[in-house]
Amino acid sequence: MSALAVWTYPDTAGARRLERCLADGILGDVVVTDGVVVTWSGGRASAQVRELQGVARVCNLGAAFWGMLFGIVVSGPELAIMVGSRRRALDDSLEGVGVDRDTLVALRRRLQPGGSAVAAICAESVASVIGSASPTPAGGTSVGGARPTPTGAAELTIRPLTVEQERALRKVFAV
Repeated sequence: MSALAVWTYPDTAGARRLERCLADGILGDVVVTDGVVVTWSGGRASAQVRELQGVARVCNLGAAFWGMLFGIVVSGPELAIMVGSRRRALDDSLEGVGVDRDTLVALRRRLQPGGSAVAAICAESVASVIGSASPTPAGGTSVGGARPTPTGAAELTIRPLTVEQERALRKVFAV
């Protein structure tokens, strides 16, 4: 079964450390459907999203999916205020491809200005391998990347995807 897995970091270098760890093969040959690195520099209104480098990808969902996902995460609260809504604008828009409101809320809580993330659509087993060895700023690894630590270990948000949801994701967004 596949999943949307997102490792968030409290600093902008965290995602680059994980990307380097993956590219260097420290965790073995990791293959993902698609993935991106997200950095949200302090003082910027939005996060920057770019393709994950150095990792085999079997599909390109393109900027449309990833930009929409992180645009909703970052700008959803402001959009709700602008339209005078108590509900977050667009939080239900990705439900058909497996990204529910709870996932968006978790990502919104974890990805903050000054932080970064690595996001991937991958097998749940791949997400577990990556999550078990989250790189720390010193270049080592921290076992169990599910909790933030003073050393900057990742916090994992994972959303399992059904076969139908992944098929819809590819149908709507794959380039």
